[in-house]
Amino acid sequence: MTAEHSTHRAPAPTPALTLREAREEDVPAIVEVTQAAYRGEGGWTTEADLVDGHRTDDDGVSAMLADPAVVLLVAADEAGAVRGCCYTRRAAPEADGRVVAELGLFAVDPSLQGAGLGRRLLEAQAEQLAARGVDVLMIQVLQSRPELHAWYERRGFVRTGRTNPFPVDPSLLKVPGLGMDVMERPLPLV
Repeated sequence: MTAEHSTHRAPAPTPALTLREAREEDVPAIVEVTQAAYRGEGGWTTEADLVDGHRTDDDGVSAMLADPAVVLLVAADEAGAVRGCCYTRRAAPEADGRVVAELGLFAVDPSLQGAGLGRRLLEAQAEQLAARGVDVLMIQVLQSRPELHAWYERRGFVRTGRTNPFPVDPSLLKVPGLGMDVMERPLPLV
């Protein structure tokens, strides 16, 4: 077990993984990895005790791939199986000129959680965004998940003090009124 995530089993050795942009044929595997990470019982990122329903579906992921503002990365093993994913959506510049990109659909196969794959995906996205002129990486983190807040804080994110309502059907919440905390990470100039 890692000290960072003492509530789950030790990760399996990390297979050789390639980070690449997702393709349409990856959609079912992206949905499967995301469901396992967020609605399954095996990973430290599970929300199964807080939220019902599916985290995403084929149509939702396909829509992301069709959106020119989205970059959806996958980590694929030597056999081509998707073992993790992470998307960013670049927004139009804000009134103050800041360019913000939202991070989401950030999932790692539960058997590989704690092995550094999430960090790798996050840093690959951050590097690409900085090179494209993005100033800030933003994520919305489910309230009542202090371990997730801490993970992002260790990677340079800070809590903004802003909150948003749960972004999909609130009837899926097992904890009524649960919302999202907004966290941001400034990106270096490239």
